[in-house]
Amino acid sequence: MAKPTTWIKAATISSIIALAGCTGAVVGETPSAEFVVPISLEEAYERALAQTNYCLVTEDKFPVTAKIADDQKSANITVRMSMSGTRLANMSMQAIDAKKTDVLVNMWGVSVWDQTAVDAMKAAIEFGVTSCTNYFPTSPAPSQKRR
Repeated sequence: MAKPTTWIKAATISSIIALAGCTGAVVGETPSAEFVVPISLEEAYERALAQTNYCLVTEDKFPVTAKIADDQKSANITVRMSMSGTRLANMSMQAIDAKKTDVLVNMWGVSVWDQTAVDAMKAAIEFGVTSCTNYFPTSPAPSQKRR
């Protein structure tokens, strides 16, 4: 017999899916960021995968699909809901050159897959430090800008 907490957790997740419309992460409609990092595609991919496993699969162990293309010019990491296949998070990377990568991070917008997760993923890829919150400043505060 299933534990009562497992049943409650499943019911809660099912409710969230129903309320969110099951669309999952959609570029332009859910929290996202696109940025260029001064690191190789392989390094960006490894950092994104480490961050994904650290913060995005949760204790429910949602499946992760991760692959670098055969031509070594693009990579993709996706986290999906186990039963429905709803896309919870997606990181797409394109090599600009050997030492520069364009990254698109897109989250579902529900629970741990929110703007905080986008910001943390960006920081993890940029700085190589896994954390579920971004502790790095994105830009100087207005009062700190040089004149």
